[in-house]
Amino acid sequence: MTVADVESAFSNPVVILPDKDNPAGERRFRAIGRTAAGRAAFIVFAMRDKAGQRIRPISARFMHKKEVEAYEKAYPDV
Repeated sequence: MTVADVESAFSNPVVILPDKDNPAGERRFRAIGRTAAGRAAFIVFAMRDKAGQRIRPISARFMHKKEVEAYEKAYPDV
């Protein structure tokens, strides 16, 4: 994924879930959404500031068909 893909995913509705605890103590989150091109995206990120206005992407990838189906079933409103 490109930086533009990651940014566009956050411009659309996303599901944000807490990620597993990080050994370094950094609080991480998972975002599941769609890019501007409509591709399903899975992004792990951390907050860069306390106001939650800036994020630091850690990992980002396009989702596989079976993952998309599972998340659409779990979160039908997004």
